[in-house]
Amino acid sequence: MNSNFHNKKIVIIGSGFRAMMTAFYCLKKSSDVTLLSNTENIHGVMSPIKWLGGNFDKGYHFFDGLNGYNKKILEDFVGTESLNDFGYGAASYTNKKIYPNHGIPYWPHKSIFFSLNSLIQYIFSIFKKNKKNILSYKDLLDTLPSNISKVLQEACYRNTNMSAEKLSHLVSRYSHFLCYRQTILPDFLSNVLKKINFFDSRIAARRRSLNLEEISLYPKGKYIGYIANIMEEKLKKLGLKFIVSKENKILNDGKDMSINFDGKIIKPDFTFIVTELDDALNLFKEKITEKKNNHFVSQILYYFATDNLYSNYQYVHGNDTNIHINRATNLSLYGEKTDTNKYVISAEIPTKTDSEIWKNSDEFKDTIWKELKLMGMAGKEQNYTNYKIFNIEKTLSVPLIDFDNSLNKFNNLLEFKYQNKIFLPGIGTFTRNIFMESLNSIFENEKK
Repeated sequence: MNSNFHNKKIVIIGSGFRAMMTAFYCLKKSSDVTLLSNTENIHGVMSPIKWLGGNFDKGYHFFDGLNGYNKKILEDFVGTESLNDFGYGAASYTNKKIYPNHGIPYWPHKSIFFSLNSLIQYIFSIFKKNKKNILSYKDLLDTLPSNISKVLQEACYRNTNMSAEKLSHLVSRYSHFLCYRQTILPDFLSNVLKKINFFDSRIAARRRSLNLEEISLYPKGKYIGYIANIMEEKLKKLGLKFIVSKENKILNDGKDMSINFDGKIIKPDFTFIVTELDDALNLFKEKITEKKNNHFVSQILYYFATDNLYSNYQYVHGNDTNIHINRATNLSLYGEKTDTNKYVISAEIPTKTDSEIWKNSDEFKDTIWKELKLMGMAGKEQNYTNYKIFNIEKTLSVPLIDFDNSLNKFNNLLEFKYQNKIFLPGIGTFTRNIFMESLNSIFENEKK
């Protein structure tokens, strides 16, 4: 095999989907692959919540947004029989209205005046020269129409617990509400504007109207942890070595790279790091920066059991700062039910740990249920029969304003001291499809 990775010793540091997918790619090139994880459970957020005799995801966990090539890779990994293509099934809630088959805010639902005002501002901005460097999310928002920018600043604080000035512009990739492209017009008008490069990078339309793929894969009637189990077993059969290690350090003595894990030494030819940036930096004795680069969003997860399946949406994004819910997920539409055949709906509530809803989460359960009704996930007269609440201090990690600068310094270190033998696939990205694209780039662009 004419490959840089052929028969090389490869180490992967991390856990979850990214670690397991990276291991699958590496095992196609080498039989000597080791996964270093700080926990025996390598499934990460794919691990289910067990409640009322069922297994339920921590929010929405479809493999969606995949292109056909990545779909084939995933099916090769877990088997075509394990995944069902449900098609894109999202909806957007804005100003008490629901816009189907779309994930980001649909501003015409706020008002026609709001949308036309946005369009006029976009047109005038064509003639403006913006010389300001885009570092923070606030910098990015300043390039948007002012009425949209104002809403998204509020959305940023609700969805991340932090102000736009403190976050990297990259956060626009991490949430549908915070997306840079905006839906200000119906599809047929948006698609006319998108023929112009300026508007194509700023205006959004539904995937279906653009004839884009709408792949959305999930194990029908099960849960995403079921796929994680298949992944782990497949990797074991392919020969992946698992090591649980709490303390890892990557060193370079001028000749060889080595990893010290819990007092033991391994000398890989290549290393893949699939952790958050701050965790990756802590693997090295070289000090890149004193500043934090990742912020973990605290969230409350509400789970409701109910008698009826009301909605056909897989999930609905709460693109409205007047409600608490960031995303509502129709878990039992495609996944498991309880042991008494009840349907389960979840709601994700990003909030600070000193907020009233965090400290008194149980008192807000009826408010959250009413919001689920507004979002079309439950009927007006529908009630829940049971509920469960989880307060989780660390969920999604979002990039802080120094992220880009720290990553550039880090890449320089890896290039000059570690001779580009350490890879950071997908760092600074969020979706599984983009992560797989990063792996594709690494393995397809090898020097042969």
